[in-house]
Amino acid sequence: MKKNIILYFILSIILGSCKKFVDVSPSPTQIMNYKVFENDATATRAVIGIYIQMMLNNQFTSSNTTLYAGLSADELYYYTNDLKQEFLKNEIGFSNHDLIAIVFWNPAYRYIYAANACIEGLNKSQTLTASMKSRLIGEAKFIRAYCYFYLANLFGDVPLITTTSYLDNAIKARDPKSKVYDQIVKDLIDAEMQLTNDYPTAEKVRPNSLVASALLARVYLYLGDWNKANELSTKVINSGVYSLSTNLNSVFLKGSSETIFQLQPGASNINTWEGSTIIPTSNSALPTYLITNTLLNSFETGDLRRVNWIQSRIFSGQVIYYPYKYKVQSNQAISEYYVYLRLAEQYLIRAEAKIQLNDIAGSQADLNIIRRRAGLNNTNATDKGSILLAIEKERQVEYFAEWGHRWFDLNRTNRSNTVLATLKPATWQITDMLWPIPTTQLNLNTALVQNPGY
Repeated sequence: MKKNIILYFILSIILGSCKKFVDVSPSPTQIMNYKVFENDATATRAVIGIYIQMMLNNQFTSSNTTLYAGLSADELYYYTNDLKQEFLKNEIGFSNHDLIAIVFWNPAYRYIYAANACIEGLNKSQTLTASMKSRLIGEAKFIRAYCYFYLANLFGDVPLITTTSYLDNAIKARDPKSKVYDQIVKDLIDAEMQLTNDYPTAEKVRPNSLVASALLARVYLYLGDWNKANELSTKVINSGVYSLSTNLNSVFLKGSSETIFQLQPGASNINTWEGSTIIPTSNSALPTYLITNTLLNSFETGDLRRVNWIQSRIFSGQVIYYPYKYKVQSNQAISEYYVYLRLAEQYLIRAEAKIQLNDIAGSQADLNIIRRRAGLNNTNATDKGSILLAIEKERQVEYFAEWGHRWFDLNRTNRSNTVLATLKPATWQITDMLWPIPTTQLNLNTALVQNPGY
């Protein structure tokens, strides 16, 4: 019975998928008669279906991590007086628990469940070609690691689920964040080994081995394993597969040389959910998410990122600013894909790892590569403390309004309590570093406990 449920779940993903990634000849009616993991084509569609589901709806893998984490940090301002103000003020109440469940928690565990089902089915298959079996298991493990990375950084301790056992999972308690990270590392190391350096498609919309290495470099940085963060980021940089875009307006295009991994659009007329959500719908409309003065003032004079990645509009005689990394609000023609990993991050990871390893010159060199691309002079920072602050600032202006980087950076370096307590003195408290576990989940699973402060 359990096997049939898993099969139906995977088939529902397959039937909801499109053929942009791969051309599979059987029709959906025929596929319903297939055992999913008996041949390469249907097994591939099962894994690809997870990516497609990630981009069909505006959930945490589409743009909302950027938007809500941007509000929680010091990047974005939301001027409409509604429940989003709770994220802006870091005072998330019960009214937003349903949103957190629907937009973040539930989708993440759906994708994790689908990845687990694929891993189990692929491991049991005796009929797939060896190379395809290895690749698809590697992709599914990457997806699982990707989801757990965001869950751990948004909520802290979370249930670590690696099987499709519904009864066991329904009563699963929260696992320590350290254990979740152990699984993330294991999955990404496995993915590195099981994937090849070649992308399986012409576009970089499915992971290869270097994609796993790039995310693993970030994970090691978060864990403070400087040697491995340095090693993995160097591997990606020296691969020769990627190069920094000299034109900042091309960084987020679907063919960008800087892209390591991106998600392909899944909804009609939508290039990216981020562009669709942030960019005004007309010349007279107002953007809903604005750049904060704190972020705006962080850019140095002459920084091309402010020129190219921020747009302005006059409202009631006042100039307001909003993110403009993605420039397409709605268009049938697809020119932008949603970039998840790009090369600039690897230089900043390596710069931070090197300064932690007391390689001042090496850290400066990597930092300056990113600064010069933005039209700036070399850094004036010359000692470990000042270079670390320079890297923090560079990450702020390079990765603003992008996948929650600023929120995660402030938390992982224990700087949020210093920075945000100053910016939001009336509402900030140290327990705000984590979001609440949705009340619906606490009611469904009594083994879960709430984060402190909620």
